[in-house]
Amino acid sequence: MKNKLHLLTIVTSVLLNIFAHSQDIFSQSQRNPVLEECTGTWCQGCPCAHPVMAQIKASMPNAIMIGYHGPANGIDPFSHFYGNSILSHLGFFAYPTGIVDRISGIQSMTAWPYLMETRNSIPATVSITVNRSFNQSTREFNVLFDFKALANLSGHFKFSVILLEDGLVWEQIGNSTCPGGPDYVHNYVVRDMMNGALGEDIINGNWNSGTTITKTLSRTIPHPGGPGPDMVWDNCNIVVIVYKVGAPLSNNGEIQQAVEMPLKSPNYIASLTSSSPDAIISSSSNAEFTAVLHNQGIMNDTYNITASIDGPAGWTGEFTTTNGTFQFGELDSINVSAGASATVSLKVTPNFFNGAGKVTLQCASKNSPALIINVKFNIVTNSGVHILVVDGSETNTSLIVLNALGKFFEGRYGVVSRSALQTTGIDLSFFAMIAWAAGNSNPAFYPSEVSNLQSYLDQGGNLLMSGHNIGSDIFEPGGQSQFAQNFFNNYLHANYLADFGGNIFLTGIAGDPIGNGIIIPLNSVYTRSPDEISPFDVFTTPVIKFGATGPKINSVKADDGNHRVVYFGFAFEQLDDHSVSDSLIKRSVHWLTEGISLDTPKEEIVPASFSLEQNYPNPFNPSTTIRWQLPAGSWQILKVYDVLGNEITTLVDEFRPAGTYEVAFDASSLSSGVYFYKLSAGSFVDIKKLLLIK
Repeated sequence: MKNKLHLLTIVTSVLLNIFAHSQDIFSQSQRNPVLEECTGTWCQGCPCAHPVMAQIKASMPNAIMIGYHGPANGIDPFSHFYGNSILSHLGFFAYPTGIVDRISGIQSMTAWPYLMETRNSIPATVSITVNRSFNQSTREFNVLFDFKALANLSGHFKFSVILLEDGLVWEQIGNSTCPGGPDYVHNYVVRDMMNGALGEDIINGNWNSGTTITKTLSRTIPHPGGPGPDMVWDNCNIVVIVYKVGAPLSNNGEIQQAVEMPLKSPNYIASLTSSSPDAIISSSSNAEFTAVLHNQGIMNDTYNITASIDGPAGWTGEFTTTNGTFQFGELDSINVSAGASATVSLKVTPNFFNGAGKVTLQCASKNSPALIINVKFNIVTNSGVHILVVDGSETNTSLIVLNALGKFFEGRYGVVSRSALQTTGIDLSFFAMIAWAAGNSNPAFYPSEVSNLQSYLDQGGNLLMSGHNIGSDIFEPGGQSQFAQNFFNNYLHANYLADFGGNIFLTGIAGDPIGNGIIIPLNSVYTRSPDEISPFDVFTTPVIKFGATGPKINSVKADDGNHRVVYFGFAFEQLDDHSVSDSLIKRSVHWLTEGISLDTPKEEIVPASFSLEQNYPNPFNPSTTIRWQLPAGSWQILKVYDVLGNEITTLVDEFRPAGTYEVAFDASSLSSGVYFYKLSAGSFVDIKKLLLIK
């Protein structure tokens, strides 16, 4: 027992010394054999391979398992990882099969344990040191590698960086021998080939023992394609492989060494989350948000907190922490213990200025400068904005619509995530048009969203809807939006026929004001399975058809005399040529808003300073106009006095936002003479003289 306690003390001391550093450095030179498996959620025999991998891992904890889901961009949601051409480079053709350390060739699962055990006993020829940081908010991964030769090497050597995720719950096809199920848990799933399918060069030539080569990598981890879920960072690991280039890669591309580590550094980790939805508000009210900063690391940390707003001049904001309330642009610092959380609340006041804006709350670790996280909130006023753009996937699929509008639309537009429409009873009637970019949403809709859209259209609204597999999610047996069938039929004016994957390109209907002359080749960002639909009623006409001749229809438009709708049965991000999506969006906006005034109200310019102008005319009889300017909102009082200082009248006594104002002063009841007017606005006070001559 004494020896065990002594060993525990040593281990604890070592761990504390490691954790005392602010940067996370991972290094290992013992060989870690790699099993690269080819699998699929559709594969009946693949569940039998997973217990084999688990047994290898249990007996050999340093073993590294990598699960490539295929075929590339297939029906398996995890087959859409970036760089999935690795499947063809490795020569995989049967499922499930695997390759050990890229020297075994393609092997069945029965051979894996022996091959992995054999490789585990062979010394590594390279050591790998990794110094990494990861920003969960921006998805930015930055890393510095030191690759050190442990023997004299010669040849062409590369390194690959692979993002894996464990604990993914998704349906798995199986059979009586290899049971699957709807809630099957998938591990070792490849989510991203972070520096390409084949990685990057380390050296091509002689690599002498003891020589260290340093490389760097910066990668913004993309959102996954296909219908699968986004990544859960706590379940993600990074695998770094150093291998020797050879052909075929499956048995002549020997892995020299590999290491696996959590995506996130264990010392200083933080998340900044919010359950507050984006806001659609009146310009006379406030938008309020709440964010929670959670210190997920094993060390106490201090965070610099600040907030900013990108919106109309005249909008103001403040944020509140445990230290008090601060104006946007100011800086506060808070201490958060390991495992603890802190709440930050924000308030934005439009001050009667219409428009759209974005608020950013930023938290930066003092102990780990690379750890900068932020959360953003969108705000749109429900007056003075012509087009509301909705990011239906909450993965920035709306950017294509926003970029297109910026090229031709002269009115006002703003964007919110779909969360803004998930409160029942949102007043959308002020918007001339709504553009909903659904992407590949899962689910396509929530009931409150459909309710708000139907209410908007009932009041004469106009809707541009685009998205992948909207119809199939509403009408197919496994869909999650079946409550929206009435919306699909009577508001999108479409009949759902099938989830159709027979064509990789679409064409516009000749003579249609939106589709005429348009050719749409679909990329593979999602599975090429756009919905086949047909017009639902006499108000509906086709816009886009499958192939060059049809007759199958993908997109429609409708005008029932009350509202107008354009419904594209594909997502704009499925078009590589942005000029095509630009044209479709521009034509749709023109058709949807035809006959609607989209003049932008003249915007009041926010003055640079306080100013009280001389009344005009002066002298006057019997009325004159007084003008003043305010650079910030404040309570203002404007009064008129006689030469003895007696108050004659109060012209203004109220809060007003920043801007330029004027008021008429009628002196019909007063005698000729000299009078004074005084403006008080916050700390600003000014007095001027006026002369009444009758």
